[in-house]
Amino acid sequence: MTVVIALIALVLLSALGTSLAVVTDTELRASANYAAGRESMYAADGALQIAAHELLAFDDWNVLLAGGALSSFTEGPPSGVRQLGDGSAVDLTAATNLANAEPRPWGANNPTWRLFAFGRLGAGTYVVAWVGDDPAETDGNPIIDGASTDNPGTGILAIRAEAFGVRGAHTVLETTARRESGADGQPVIRVLSWNDIKQ
Repeated sequence: MTVVIALIALVLLSALGTSLAVVTDTELRASANYAAGRESMYAADGALQIAAHELLAFDDWNVLLAGGALSSFTEGPPSGVRQLGDGSAVDLTAATNLANAEPRPWGANNPTWRLFAFGRLGAGTYVVAWVGDDPAETDGNPIIDGASTDNPGTGILAIRAEAFGVRGAHTVLETTARRESGADGQPVIRVLSWNDIKQ
């Protein structure tokens, strides 16, 4: 009888130990996924800030909308596959095509995303930023900034940033920005909107 009770107790303790190990492993994975997601969010926001700052180097934003210029924050040619630290990969051409294929409600004024900045940001995160025409424009031409003063999107550019991280972390942010004169008379970029695009 004592041996049977001891065996039952041993089985119960083994089950308890196994469930504790499973719970601990699940918690560690969830914590790592959360950390990767937060790192991805901050990296995408950093890419937006880099791209917004780099816009100051261009007087004519139509050059950007036509795809004729890149940021100084680039890593290699503006196409091809980039490897991440965990063995996964980012294809710049495929990512651009995917961004342009998203359904949008603005019809002819949907932004045509042009690759602008791309590179590693941090140890395991790769970021990509595109520029496009502000969808609030009413000219029906997404590769030219509106010239009319009654066009609500004139002088405003849309920026999209994606961060690809380890453990499948992926964040997409979009913003709109306008060039203005700062207090000292120097040009500054003013962010008008900031959106987390759910994937």
